Amino acid sequence: MSAVDRTVAGRVVKHPSRRLILAAVFSSCLGVGLIFGFQPPLIALTLSRLGYSSFAIGAVTAASLIAVILCGPFYPRAIVRLGLKRCIVGGIVFAAAILLLMPLHPSVPFWLALRFVAGCALGLVWIASEIWMNSASGTESRGTVMGIYGTVFSIGIVAGPILLEFTGTQGAKPFVIGAACLILTLLPLAVLPQTTSAAQEFTLLRGLSGTLKAAPIVMLAALVAGLVESADLTLLPLFGMHSGLTERAALLLVAVFMAGNVALQVPIGLLADRYGRKTLLGICAATSCIGPLLLQRSLGTPLLLWPLLIVWGGTLYAFYSQGVALLGEEFPVENLPSANTLFVMVYCLGGVIGPSAGGMAMDLWPSRGLPVLLSGAALLMLGGLALGSLLRKRRR
Repeated sequence: MSAVDRTVAGRVVKHPSRRLILAAVFSSCLGVGLIFGFQPPLIALTLSRLGYSSFAIGAVTAASLIAVILCGPFYPRAIVRLGLKRCIVGGIVFAAAILLLMPLHPSVPFWLALRFVAGCALGLVWIASEIWMNSASGTESRGTVMGIYGTVFSIGIVAGPILLEFTGTQGAKPFVIGAACLILTLLPLAVLPQTTSAAQEFTLLRGLSGTLKAAPIVMLAALVAGLVESADLTLLPLFGMHSGLTERAALLLVAVFMAGNVALQVPIGLLADRYGRKTLLGICAATSCIGPLLLQRSLGTPLLLWPLLIVWGGTLYAFYSQGVALLGEEFPVENLPSANTLFVMVYCLGGVIGPSAGGMAMDLWPSRGLPVLLSGAALLMLGGLALGSLLRKRRR
């Protein structure tokens, strides 16, 4: 009898393999990434046509991240009670239903409430998916699995605006098609045979503050990842236009930056499994510290600019993917709900802070403010890793 089989009432019950489980969870992650890339531009364009201010549009867009932060303390208990599969399936179905409600009354108050509720559901999916991947990946391949996860999620984000090209942004059509695509990515998990997960073994840690003290470097990776990623995606086109690029060329900066994320996550994960996750994080932090400082001088030379953006984008996003892998290394599986919840909360907090801090830096120092902020955040990550390594050596 294989490891994935068990006997119930005298008969052998087949359980899906680890690879099948991971493939199904990756599919649902693709759907969540798709909504992250699809919904914000759709919301912005729709509300802009209705005459709402940029501040109001930004508030609606940020509501989902704020929801994850506020609901974070409740997620571990929900995961323990419901199990991983139910959390993912239920959360995605609920988020798809919210998407269908949005065209009924396009307005800031209504959409603000819907985005908050959808954020609560998607946050549960987000955390449960990462816990399941960490539990199923195993120690030797955890970095690779999280690299694949980062790639799949990024493909979903990139596919969001592409989907809008086909659906348009008028009327209910884009919302209906977006909800349908979200449900479709759930099908591999929904039809997966009944599987036992580590959810039945989970126990809650005593407060999120204890989790922070247990793995401060991992949480620092989450904060820096959220801050720098959100600042890049929001402000990199604006920085390019202020530096003399056309609007199309400025938008291309983000596209090439995201391409680096898609291309490099799996290679980084493979190297992390071989040489150690903290070692690779240190290399990625050093690269992400140097990359922004070279941006200004490379803007006029595409042969230098595009490779710079690809390497910088890929190494920067490793903060998150390998940070999740480190969670599985630092915490026993029974404590992952609390640990992963705090990780995502800290990441979302960085995502809320990033655009505001980046915008302030650009106002104070238009030509250098954003690169210096981004470089400084990566330097903070590098310093944290160095300090952690020094403390570990002293304990020995």
